[in-house]
Amino acid sequence: MSLTKEQANFSKFSTILALAYIVLILLLIGLMILSFPIGLYTVFITDLGRYSSIRGLFIIFWFIYLVLFVKAIRGPRLPLNRIPRTALNYELKSIFNNTLSTLAVTFSALLLITTFIELLQKSVGVETGSLHEIDPSFPILLFISTTIAPIEEEIIFRVATIGIVVILLLFIRGNHFNPFRVLWHPAKHVSELGKRADTKIIYFAIIISGALFGFAHIAFGAGWEIGKVTTSSLAGIILGLIYFFYGFPGAVLLHWSFNYFLDSFYYFDIAVRESILSYFADIVIITVGLASILFLLIYALQKIKAHNKQVFLER
Repeated sequence: MSLTKEQANFSKFSTILALAYIVLILLLIGLMILSFPIGLYTVFITDLGRYSSIRGLFIIFWFIYLVLFVKAIRGPRLPLNRIPRTALNYELKSIFNNTLSTLAVTFSALLLITTFIELLQKSVGVETGSLHEIDPSFPILLFISTTIAPIEEEIIFRVATIGIVVILLLFIRGNHFNPFRVLWHPAKHVSELGKRADTKIIYFAIIISGALFGFAHIAFGAGWEIGKVTTSSLAGIILGLIYFFYGFPGAVLLHWSFNYFLDSFYYFDIAVRESILSYFADIVIITVGLASILFLLIYALQKIKAHNKQVFLER
């Protein structure tokens, strides 16, 4: 009787923790939504962006991100509004059934991990560097340029590498497919390959695209130093996995999270001077990141345990 009661109390405690984690994820997604009007206000209304000549380009990319964001709310497997109940009633890993909830977990955890790597590298004399201001007179230009980057970089480093590899594999296997749909969401077509060797080739392409992404940061200057290769390569591999499993919107929005989302609050605080939005966003991101790292570790251990059990049963 005592054991049953302890199990019930543990289950209740686990449910409370899961609920708190889901609330934090939704809060982070809420901040992402808020960043859309915040960024628009900073560029078009405040003095910080009033004299920028490329605001027209900014609004084009801003609108594309908005469309992709709405698309991500709807799937790929479950819409965002069904994630909380599904995660509580079934398993917390149901978070991975929606692009935005997956991005909240991935982005926050990856940001903390890459920050830790940068600090570790700096402690042994390996510098990461930083982006140089395009024009010190108009700091908002750097915000606009980093806003534009996710789409063009995802096309170059994910679509043109991983996506093309999947297309070539499908072509070699003699499958009929729509190349644009494959490039949009490669994982939807993996079942048509059906060979483990093909999957290994795809994962190899993901690693290569990540490494190229890392080295590109120092190859083209812009203020980055050798330490950026490590963190960018890791981020590039994660972006590749997100692109493969969640499609082009997932990869672009994860990249967008590091560029536009973070910078929108930073430049807004600079523009209005009395805002503390960036500090609040940082607290939420750090909290979600720490919880996400713990969640991902537990999830990975469960996957390893399940795999080992399956291997044992097959013997």
